[in-house]
Amino acid sequence: MTACWRIVGRIAGLYRHPIKSMASQSLASATLDRHGIAGDRRFALRRRGDTSGFPWLSASKLPALVRYFVETLDERDPSIRIRTPDGE
Repeated sequence: MTACWRIVGRIAGLYRHPIKSMASQSLASATLDRHGIAGDRRFALRRRGDTSGFPWLSASKLPALVRYFVETLDERDPSIRIRTPDGE
């Protein structure tokens, strides 16, 4: 049996969102693991005191979240800095 390959698309860019609903990071390459792109949506902000089934803060509830950027210092360093839209 001969394998038959057909191009179904091309990757134009790779992006990840380290924190759910915040701005994406452009990647030159990505590592895939059992969860998908390494570091993608591994964190989320939780609404304090929310006891619902979905306490996570998302852009659907707070659209301004997409203007916040995550700065990761090092892939091996679990600490994360968040940069506000005005650069703080």
